[in-house]
Amino acid sequence: MNQRKAGTVLSYLHIFLSNTISIIYTPYMLRLMGQSEYGLFGTANSFISYLSLLSFGIAGSYIRFNTRCRAAGDREEEKRLNGMFLTVFSVLAGLVLVGGLLCTALAGELVEDTFTSDELMKLRIIMLLLTVNTVISFLFNVVMMALQAYEKYIVLRTVSLVTGIITPVVNIIALYFGGRAVALSVLSLVISILTYLFYLFYARRSIKLGVSFKGFRKDVLKEIFVFSGFLFLNSITDQITFSTDNIILSAVHGTSVVAVYTVGANFKNYFQQFSSSVSSVFAPKVNLMVAHYEGADTLTEVFTRIGRIQFYIISLVLIGYLSIGQDFVRLWAGEDYSDAFYIGLLLMLAVLVPAFQNIGLEIQKAMNKHKARSVVYFLVALINILLTIPFSQWWGGIGAALATTICWFFGSVVWMNWYYHRRIGLDMIAFWKSIVSILPGYLPACLVGFLINRFWPIDSLIEVLLAAAVISGTFAVSTFFFSMNSYEKGLVTAPFKKIMKR
Repeated sequence: MNQRKAGTVLSYLHIFLSNTISIIYTPYMLRLMGQSEYGLFGTANSFISYLSLLSFGIAGSYIRFNTRCRAAGDREEEKRLNGMFLTVFSVLAGLVLVGGLLCTALAGELVEDTFTSDELMKLRIIMLLLTVNTVISFLFNVVMMALQAYEKYIVLRTVSLVTGIITPVVNIIALYFGGRAVALSVLSLVISILTYLFYLFYARRSIKLGVSFKGFRKDVLKEIFVFSGFLFLNSITDQITFSTDNIILSAVHGTSVVAVYTVGANFKNYFQQFSSSVSSVFAPKVNLMVAHYEGADTLTEVFTRIGRIQFYIISLVLIGYLSIGQDFVRLWAGEDYSDAFYIGLLLMLAVLVPAFQNIGLEIQKAMNKHKARSVVYFLVALINILLTIPFSQWWGGIGAALATTICWFFGSVVWMNWYYHRRIGLDMIAFWKSIVSILPGYLPACLVGFLINRFWPIDSLIEVLLAAAVISGTFAVSTFFFSMNSYEKGLVTAPFKKIMKR
C-alpha cells in the first residue's frame, strides 16, 4: 500500500514538474527548431510508433502470469517465465529492427510530394534512431514489467521523475549549440540506454531478478499468446486512432500542419497522464482480487473509488483548459499554433470518459474478458480512418481530431459502459450516480473560469499561472465541501494531520 501511495504521489509530482518544464521548454524549442523540424519529430514518431505493435500485446500479460507464479510460491517457474518472455522479446526486437529499416526506406514514397529532400533525409535519420530506441525497449521489457509486478513504484516513478527533468535540460543545451531534431533524437537514445541499465542493476539487487532458459512449458507459452492476442489488437487500435492522423496530415498538408496537430495532441497526452498514473499502480492489486474472486460488488467499489479520484483530477484540468487554454496556447506556442487549442480540446473530450474508467481495462484483463473490447475498438478505429481522410482534407488538423472524437464517443462511452454493466458485472448505474453526485461542487470553479475567460485579458504566462491558481483554489475548496465523500476527505486531510502530530 505504501508503494502504491508513494508511486501515485511521485507520478503526480513527475507530471507537475515535467509539464511545468514543458511550459518553459517547448516555446523555446518551437522557435529554435521551427515548424518544419518539429513536424519532422511528429511524423517520424507516428511512423515508428507502429513498431511497438510488434510486441503483440505480450508485455501487458506479464503481470497476470507473474502474479500467478508468486501466488503459488514457485520461484523456479517465475525464472522460467522471465526466460520465456525475454526470449520472445528478443525475437520481436529483431522484427522491430527489420520493420524499422523497411519503414525508413519506404517513408519517402508517402511524403515525397510534401517534404523537401533535406526534410526527407532528416526524417530517415530520426526514424533509424527511434528504431534503435524501440529495439532496446523491447529487450528490457521483462525488467520493467517485473519491477511493476513487484510494485517497486517508488524507484520506477523516481527514475521517471529524474529523466523527465534531465531530458529537457540536455535538449536545451543541444539546441543552444545548434542541435536540431536529429541531435535531440540521439540524446533521447542515450538517456534511454542509461535508464534501462539502471533498472536492470536495481532489479537484480532488489527483487533478485532471475532468468532461466530451461524447461519452457509450451502450454504456458500458448496461453500467453492467446491472452496477449487481444491486447495486441488494443495496441493496433491505439496506433490507428492516435498515430495515423499525423501520417494522413503529412501526406495531405505537410510538416507545418503536423506540427500544429502534434502540439494539440500533446495536451491530450498530458490529460491522460493525470488519470493513468492512478490506475497503473492498482494493476497488481486488481489481478490479486480477481485471482481470489472477491466478488462483483467489491470490484464495483474499487472501480468507483478510483474513478471518482480520477474524475476530480481530469475535471480540474478540463475546466482550466476551457477557461484559459486559448490564451495559453497563443502565448506559449505562438499565433501560428492557434488551431492546436481546438485540436487539444477535441482529443481531450475523446478520451474524457475512458480517462476515469481505465481501471476497468485492468479488471477486464485480470478476468480474461478483454477480447470483446479489443474487437469493437478495432472496428471503431477503422471507421475513424475512413472519417479522418475526408475530414483532414476539409478541415486540416481540427477535422482529424473531430473524426477521432466522434468515433471514440460511440466506442469508449456508449458501448464500453454497456459492456461493463452487462458482461463484466460492474454496477454502472451506481457508478454514474456517484459521478453525477460530484458535479455540484464544480459550479463555483466553472463560474470563476467563465468570468476569467470573459473579463480577464491575459497577456503573459505569469497571468496564466495566476488564473490557473485561482481556478484550482476555487475547485479545491468547492469540491471538498460539496463533492467529496468521507473517504476522499480523509485522503486530503491525512497528510496535514500527520504534520500536525509531528
